[in-house]
Amino acid sequence: MEKPQVIFIHGGDAFRDPEKLYALLRERTFNPYEAKKKWQELLFANLFDTHECHRLSMPNSFWADYEAWKIWFEKMMPYLRDGVVLVGHSLGGSFLFRYLTENKLPITVGQVHLVAPVILPAEDCEGFNINIDNWTRFASTITSVHLWHSEDDFVVPIIHSETVVNLYPTATLHRFTDRFHFIGDAFPEIEAAITTT
Repeated sequence: MEKPQVIFIHGGDAFRDPEKLYALLRERTFNPYEAKKKWQELLFANLFDTHECHRLSMPNSFWADYEAWKIWFEKMMPYLRDGVVLVGHSLGGSFLFRYLTENKLPITVGQVHLVAPVILPAEDCEGFNINIDNWTRFASTITSVHLWHSEDDFVVPIIHSETVVNLYPTATLHRFTDRFHFIGDAFPEIEAAITTT
């Protein structure tokens, strides 16, 4: 029997003003000797025996373009199986939300996990947001939708996830108070949801 699949899509920035990108890069700290662990790495390590995990490295994460991400994501289509678990963090969650509302996948999606997704129009996420006023639910068949957001996230305020739950009441919002933008090295709650849902 084949293992259930987990596909992870990372975040990024969709700048259209190069000066904003340059400013961001100047502000970022960099230390080649500082190894920063991410929760996705621990998640995949913990799921290794029971799940087939893939982390899609989307093109140009600092200068993200929805169409480019769509083309790259669709390279995975021939390999997806029924029951796949899709996880998107930040802009990756935005991408999944838009893609799944506009495209019907040829398989059934077991779970969608949107971690601190950008849903409402945002200046530096051009092209990734959908028109909420014209939202007509997901085009793909999805068994369960989970949103993960922290009230202290000032990168993407929690109202983005609350908006999805208002549109799609069967979605589950996992609300936290102290996880910021989920950039830590552990996220046991999402692992538990993936393995028990």
